Amino acid sequence: MKILVSSGPSFGLYFPVVPLAWALRAAGHEVLVASPESMAATVNGSGLPHVATYGPMHMREVMLHDRAGNQLAQASTEEGLLEQVGRGFGRLAARTLDGMLAITEAWKPDAIIGEAHAFSAGVAAKLHGIPWFENGIGIGYRSDIDGWTAQEFAPELEKLGFDALPHPDLVLDTCPAIIHPADVRDDVVAGQPMRCVQYDTPAPVPSWVFEKRDRPRIMITLGTILPNSPAGPAIFNELVRTLPSLGVELVLAMPDEAVAKLAPLPDAVVAAGWMPLTSVLPACDLTVHHAGGGSTMSSLIAGLPQLLAPGVMAEQRDSAQRLCDFGAARQLQSQEVEPAEVLEACRALLEDASYTDRASELKQAIEEMPSPGAVVPVIEDFVRHRAVGAAEETE
Repeated sequence: MKILVSSGPSFGLYFPVVPLAWALRAAGHEVLVASPESMAATVNGSGLPHVATYGPMHMREVMLHDRAGNQLAQASTEEGLLEQVGRGFGRLAARTLDGMLAITEAWKPDAIIGEAHAFSAGVAAKLHGIPWFENGIGIGYRSDIDGWTAQEFAPELEKLGFDALPHPDLVLDTCPAIIHPADVRDDVVAGQPMRCVQYDTPAPVPSWVFEKRDRPRIMITLGTILPNSPAGPAIFNELVRTLPSLGVELVLAMPDEAVAKLAPLPDAVVAAGWMPLTSVLPACDLTVHHAGGGSTMSSLIAGLPQLLAPGVMAEQRDSAQRLCDFGAARQLQSQEVEPAEVLEACRALLEDASYTDRASELKQAIEEMPSPGAVVPVIEDFVRHRAVGAAEETE
């Protein structure tokens, strides 16, 4: 089969799709990744071929600018955040639509796989009568943002004869059932559980991962987007200066430009640079991060409790709340945190075994889900049955 993989211009959107793309290639299928030109080096670096749906761009362009290019103020309320994110994905779909349609017409894939929100891919799939599979991201997203996406994407949808956003034919759901969100789409979209297998960009694994340690190790990571948030550096500055007083080893796993915003660092803090989280987290006891999809899932896969400082994204706040409700994490409720609050939260996460126990439950639940390789036959059967049905209809 020929499988077209769609992605937006973000590591957080592309990385979750890579393991399934690898599994499809390993099964003998032809895979092509379609995304904005700025992702070309990242896609090629993951061992997959790339074709551009649009020129160079960053997610900030569609999230924080309207169609005319005017900068938008960052929303501060929950409803405002939902609208801003939803409309941003609508603008992304509109911007990449012509490219997706042209690539689909020229390459003629048998199916399209895209991350959540990949609605230009969905439109292309529906117009060409081929299956569209949604690859889950992290522990899921707020589906109520889709209403705002539909409003922003409405001109393009109406022009092509759609009266609503297309629904994927099958959702490859990476969220463990025990923390699955209530999702209105469950009534209209079929789901197939699929284990999250994290992909990291190539990087050396530091020697301390294999060495015995004599004190707890806390990992702080900012992910790939938060350093550009005005609130991000402030809250993590507080964390970096507070946590060493617990007598722990504190490791910063983040790019150099993010570390620069936190300088000068206390002596007890190690700036380790960009690291493959899935390789280093098993050597840690606790993670502190912004509740991004990649950082969250890497921590869950490692079975670690988490201290979460959700950023401006509504989906980060939703993920953080669900993990806290389950008992595997604690959350910093304000961007202006008090040192005592941070210390109390980390001490509880390290010393109260219930948090580790609940994190271990989630780790086991993830391990029991079908791997991407095991899901490949599901995709093959779905595409085969769709093709047979289409052929019967034309007879």
